[in-house]
Amino acid sequence: MRWLAGEVQTCADAEAGRFILLAPWIMGAGILCWLGLAARPPWSLLAAASGVAALGWLIGLQKGRVVLALVCRALALFGGGMALIALRTAMVDAPTVPLGGVTGELVGTLERVEWREDDQRYTIAPERLASLDGDVLPRRVRIVWRGDPAAVAPGDRVALRMHVDRPPGPVLPGGYDFSRHMYFLGIGGSGYAFEPPRILERSGRGAPIEALREKIADRVQRRIDGPAGALTAALITGKRERIPEDTVHALRDAGLAHLLAISGLHMGLVCGFVFWAARYLLTRSERLTLAMPVKKWAAAIALLSGAIYLALSGAAWSAQRAYIMAAVMFGAILFDRQGLSLRNVAVAALIILVWRPEAIASPGFQMSFAAVALLIASYAALEERRVVHRDGTRTGRVIRSLGGLFSTSLLAGLATGPFAAFHFGRVATFGLLGNMLAMPVVTIAVMPALVLAMFLMPIGLDGPVLLLVGAGLRVVISIAQWTSSLPGAVRFIPQIGVLSILLFSVGLMVLTMLRARWRLGGLIMMACAALLVPSGPHADVFISRDLRNVAVVSDGRAELAVLSARRDRFSVEAWIQALGQDPETMPLHELSNCDEGSCFGPEGQVAIVPGREGLRAVCARVDVVILRARSLPGDVERCAAVLIARDENGRHPAASVRLESSGVRVQLAQQFVSKPSR
Repeated sequence: MRWLAGEVQTCADAEAGRFILLAPWIMGAGILCWLGLAARPPWSLLAAASGVAALGWLIGLQKGRVVLALVCRALALFGGGMALIALRTAMVDAPTVPLGGVTGELVGTLERVEWREDDQRYTIAPERLASLDGDVLPRRVRIVWRGDPAAVAPGDRVALRMHVDRPPGPVLPGGYDFSRHMYFLGIGGSGYAFEPPRILERSGRGAPIEALREKIADRVQRRIDGPAGALTAALITGKRERIPEDTVHALRDAGLAHLLAISGLHMGLVCGFVFWAARYLLTRSERLTLAMPVKKWAAAIALLSGAIYLALSGAAWSAQRAYIMAAVMFGAILFDRQGLSLRNVAVAALIILVWRPEAIASPGFQMSFAAVALLIASYAALEERRVVHRDGTRTGRVIRSLGGLFSTSLLAGLATGPFAAFHFGRVATFGLLGNMLAMPVVTIAVMPALVLAMFLMPIGLDGPVLLLVGAGLRVVISIAQWTSSLPGAVRFIPQIGVLSILLFSVGLMVLTMLRARWRLGGLIMMACAALLVPSGPHADVFISRDLRNVAVVSDGRAELAVLSARRDRFSVEAWIQALGQDPETMPLHELSNCDEGSCFGPEGQVAIVPGREGLRAVCARVDVVILRARSLPGDVERCAAVLIARDENGRHPAASVRLESSGVRVQLAQQFVSKPSR
């Protein structure tokens, strides 16, 4: 016991001063806990509790009670995370479209236009919305128009006839909650237009940056035709909607989907190239180099260029996160600190969580910081143990570069793969190969030329450089198409349980953030998380929102029997992916054993009935009855089976049913609302 106590003390001493590395993980745990609560406490109560914990931390420091100070510090961060997300939720709270939606005329200011392959999507701040009163108008609505493109621009005051409804919730329990994403964007309704928007008033001021982005995207696509031009426009302006769907699928299945979003890769390459180029040019002057801090000047120039790139790219959430990380890194250079370290990554994560605490639930945040943390921790560990003399020859440099690219792609894939499987249910099997082949082209040719083209564009000399960018991206697209066409290029993963991904996250934290030998326990946790993957929830029956469609898993999950193969196709594809199957190849047929409108599952345990007529007789024959109509008082009591029906508003969340030996287990998808008590 004395030996064990000594080992623990030795490890604890090695972790002294590293609590800052754990701070974003603890704060993030508090944010996720608040989001998952059924009854959420108000931010004022949470802030008070966090303040008490912080006071206990100070008292523990003064009294020399190390354990008390450590526990109170962790509780203060945990409670602070809960208070931050509660405050953020209260700040962005706004009315949403009533249940059932509204149809009529919408008049408002056009905030954003997204030109997609088959339609246009408008984000509008409404002044008048059908019959809704002014005090219940949502802050923004999102409308899709599938006709000929309309000549409108952000800032215009427009009118159109449309139907808009509340943003939909998850399509299955544990699935992605689109309504939560829309809530924090301030979008209280989404729908479709019956006609193109009519311009009531042209805007002379409006959104100059948005108009500039459109001009740049159009200019790029005039010089570079085809998918390469659309991808180039996306890399500069962040307008991914112009990229053809088949190109998007090829990049995603080749493990190159990170090229589609302005993220840490793009911001790092842009700022890094500008920093290198500015420092190189400044050091050409010996007097300037000896008299001035040219490295700090280069860092300041890189920060300014990153801010310009952030504005041009549309300042999407992933780009904002990337710029904050870049600002912390180059800010460290300005203050004579190490530019790239786990401490700076932790500071960047804390800034983001304080500013936008809802980011912790987004796949981009999780995958980005997981990859960066594992990369920095791994290379720091290798640097500490490096004793081999470096080969300074050109061949040695090439070998080191290839080895660095391989290890970077491998480590990033290991860190982000579980999160990609959890959120998207699919893994690019040859992602390492795709990145090994494509990333040298992107890093060495595409991004430097792209930065140069952006500088030359104001004086009209960007044409030849853009041709080089287009040629490089055509090579990247060809690599993606070849890689994604390989047999088994995509592996579909059954729906992963929350416990598994949480255990993996904790294991990753222990492995990367701790320094002593006990960090190897993180590998054990990650291995246990992998073993828990098959224990994720597998449903026997899937039910879509408002009971529009129903699917029954049959024949040992080898095929899916659905009420309608054409209705609510998006939900059907999500169900198939939750089973770990390819939506394009999994056998799918409609329920055939239907009698007078009532359909029965293959095993006779589930019945889908359109109305209340004969309901009691059906309830006596099966275990689960899905009533595709509004329920009335007493229906549940009179039905001998488990009854699933719409509420008095005609609504029902997506659900899944498991038929177990101990009984029937129904799980409902939880849609995010600011006040769950409603």
